[in-house]
Amino acid sequence: MSGSSQARGILTAFMNIIFFTAALLTARIVIEFFGALAMTTAGSVIVDVTDFIVLPLGITAVRTPYGGIFDVEAAITVALLLLLEWALSVARTRA
Repeated sequence: MSGSSQARGILTAFMNIIFFTAALLTARIVIEFFGALAMTTAGSVIVDVTDFIVLPLGITAVRTPYGGIFDVEAAITVALLLLLEWALSVARTRA
């Protein structure tokens, strides 16, 4: 395997991790949006696991009419992760 293809493979693996993390955070947003889902065992595990990933921006969450919250910080984190993943895909294409 040449150095260039090995670097592309590592970059692709890193991009996949970023995408999986963004998907996990999106699941957190949906679970927290509907408060009843956050009370389940699986919901609380996902929220607990993703607690350390969410950027602490100091923005308060918004209450929803479904007994939950809209986690603005998690949504911004997802947007930044997907922006980073897109930038890495551009870099991988040009390399």
